[in-house]
Amino acid sequence: MDYRPWTWKVPENYRETQPSIRRQDAWEKVSGSAVYTRDITLPGMLYAKILTSPYAHARITRIDSTRAEALPGVRDVLRFTDPDIAHDSATGAWYEISGNYDILTLPGTADFFQHPMGVAITADSEEVCDRALRLLDIEWEEIPFILDMEESIRPDAPKIMADVRRTNAHAREPNTILTESFTLGDPDGGFAAADRVLRYKITREMNAPVAAEPAVCIAQWRGDFLDLWVHHHDIPHWFLVNPTEAREQTVPPLAEWSKITATLPYQGCMFGGFAWLAYSACFTRLAVILARRAGGRPIKLLYDESAHYCLGDDGGTYSCTVGAKKDGTITSAAWHVVGPRNALAEKTYEGTAIPNLRATCEWGLVNRGHQMCFRHGANSCVPHGVMFDRVAAEFGLDPTEVALRNDGCRGHDWDWVTRYQRENGFPERWSLREVIEKGKAAIDWDRKWHPPGTRKLPDGKMHGMGFMQVLEWTWQAPASAMSWACLMLRNGIVAIVGVRSDIGSDTESGARHIVASELGLKYEDTVIQERRSDNSSFYMWQPGGSFSTAYINTQLVMAARELKRKILEYAVSPTPAYNSSHFFKTAGPPAFPGLRPEELDIRDSFVFERARPENRKTLREVADIFWDADPALAHPVVGTVSGLTMDGNPDPTMYVMGRQAHFIEAAVDTETGMVDIMRIVCVNDVGHLFNPRGAQAQQYGGALMGLGRSATEEQVWCPRTGVGLNFDLAQYHIGTMNDYPPAECLVVESHLGYAAFGAFGIGENVGAAMSGITASAIYNATGKWVSDYPTTPDRVLRALGRI
Repeated sequence: MDYRPWTWKVPENYRETQPSIRRQDAWEKVSGSAVYTRDITLPGMLYAKILTSPYAHARITRIDSTRAEALPGVRDVLRFTDPDIAHDSATGAWYEISGNYDILTLPGTADFFQHPMGVAITADSEEVCDRALRLLDIEWEEIPFILDMEESIRPDAPKIMADVRRTNAHAREPNTILTESFTLGDPDGGFAAADRVLRYKITREMNAPVAAEPAVCIAQWRGDFLDLWVHHHDIPHWFLVNPTEAREQTVPPLAEWSKITATLPYQGCMFGGFAWLAYSACFTRLAVILARRAGGRPIKLLYDESAHYCLGDDGGTYSCTVGAKKDGTITSAAWHVVGPRNALAEKTYEGTAIPNLRATCEWGLVNRGHQMCFRHGANSCVPHGVMFDRVAAEFGLDPTEVALRNDGCRGHDWDWVTRYQRENGFPERWSLREVIEKGKAAIDWDRKWHPPGTRKLPDGKMHGMGFMQVLEWTWQAPASAMSWACLMLRNGIVAIVGVRSDIGSDTESGARHIVASELGLKYEDTVIQERRSDNSSFYMWQPGGSFSTAYINTQLVMAARELKRKILEYAVSPTPAYNSSHFFKTAGPPAFPGLRPEELDIRDSFVFERARPENRKTLREVADIFWDADPALAHPVVGTVSGLTMDGNPDPTMYVMGRQAHFIEAAVDTETGMVDIMRIVCVNDVGHLFNPRGAQAQQYGGALMGLGRSATEEQVWCPRTGVGLNFDLAQYHIGTMNDYPPAECLVVESHLGYAAFGAFGIGENVGAAMSGITASAIYNATGKWVSDYPTTPDRVLRALGRI
């Protein structure tokens, strides 16, 4: 099969069978019987918890655990100085920002409030662990802390977090983790050509995932074999099977890949975040080390405060310079980010025709905690949306028109993209125009949008319309090492086998449906088996990055087509003969004698003759008899996209051609600063829609998460002590269904992605894209910019000059 998945033909019965999709996990979750990692109990289980720091920055100078060790039920007290743990450390995922530093698994110095460190206690129950931790007699030496990253990156700043090993080649003393720069075209020339040059600064306070199920890992040794039950987005093997060499002493591998059995029960929402941090690896490693000291008994390691450990990678400051013509054409942009990601070099570069860019970034350590992506992309989406709003406002233009005028890919305009589409087998479609037109019609934009500060509602509040657009991700096709599930046909049922974390987003139903459609099965004749690793022989891409559906289903289409060919060959082949010490069977006639595979097809789980559909047999009748001699298995490896060209020349770049657009209607109370969202419209170009209900759930869920981030979510620290002040759900204000109206969720299917049938992902898209949209509506309502996020009432009042 030519590996150009966007050109593959969609199965004929695909749409008509889509309404039959039912979630495999529906009964368990609706009935309350679903088992999550924290629900797991095992015979003889012990429990473990870690000391969390009451200080923002302090080192342990003395520790006396006598009273804790004497407490009935305490089984083990592991201190940071113990040889079993003293040099153990981990680095985050190499493909994420957490791969830029290495941290100790159990350090003796606390780097932020509630930092898990110092001591881990194993006991007969959680309650005994809690009591024992309170009995520890600890002397602390407090160390000066820094909460402000702009202060941290200064060359004369005091060094903080000395135990963190910064591994990036562009790290800088004393506290900078990395510096980055990127240039496209001639930025200074672009500014000179502009009619106006705008300068402004955006700040984004730190926010947290605030996930529903705190961190937990269960580990048990059986001799050299390790059993794990994890709460994570991915299998744990990656950070257990290699030596760690970042410290003074090399730590050998904790386990061998083939001796690890991992179970991933249902996962309470994580939203990425903690899963990709270096500490998620440390946490699992600590559970494994504690279990090794427990003499074969299982250990359940718990970290109750983990919901606030991870901080969003959008936290930071964005100093922006933008040049534009009077018609809204952006000629040049330069953003300097003090934060983890070089935002302008990401989605704005990938998804606009802006020809001149200068992107710089400095990321420094701060005594708040470690930053990581969750609902990833807000770091790019917030300044991206603000830029288009600012340019539109400067020239009195409709922001949707400014967005269309600047649409393109990597500095190329849409006419160029259209030629690329034509040359590489894509439909010739303009995704941004389609999503904007659909969204504008739904929210009645042309009638409701108005110049800023010009429409007052009957109740005295000011009416505002907000808009945001950005590219749709992920767009790539999977490469060979990303997903390798196996299809197994037995007893008329096809099982999709491959370990994967189920975080509730229902990738599973779309996977089952495409396999059923490609094979010609009833949807109910498919199942998915994903929560046990079985040595991780088969694997489906983990949740995260909006990759899952596109990556998993592309490989599954190949597997289903391979398995279908095998079934049709069974149908015209003599049944196998075999002779063993226990069984003897002679060969039998084919199920469809005298026919060729191409004369047969499969529909509704029946193999039938195309010319005479009444001549049919069940899938089980055809295939079961071959299992012992030639099992009905398929697990192909995907290829590598190649042969892409532009204007006849090789061009391997996968350009991002899909877009999303979001609209809100709001009322702003200029007396209190409160912003009421009255309507929400989300439009996503998903390329190809595998699971309608799953996509819609990601849209409306993402809308609430994005609006929460935009309007209310921030972690607050005491500037005097560095202690966290709102690390609970009473004071940390996440967006909920009670805060916002239902979202109207719409999709476009342009087939402009590189995965199967031109699919894109959707999971992270909406939650990231809408993470700054409230400022757009506030400006349209009041004519004032709120450039500090979240746009809480006090910030609105400050922008209005009322406080």
